[in-house]
Amino acid sequence: MVVHPNDVAGLRPLPDYANTSGCCGPRGTEGPNRACLCGTPVATLAADCFGPHEVHLDPVRVHASDSDQQR
Repeated sequence: MVVHPNDVAGLRPLPDYANTSGCCGPRGTEGPNRACLCGTPVATLAADCFGPHEVHLDPVRVHASDSDQQR
């Protein structure tokens, strides 16, 4: 699943900014570089100057849910 970076604002860079090399931002070619609050890597942010800014969610660790069911 691919989403806009603003839609997953709660994700944080990995420790020591692992897998985030790029010119103006992470290229997104080195594997997961964003983690949830518990520290588990769950997504790859691609936000370098040469391409689109998007977040690829790891399909093994992330799944869609109906937020209305959680209330």
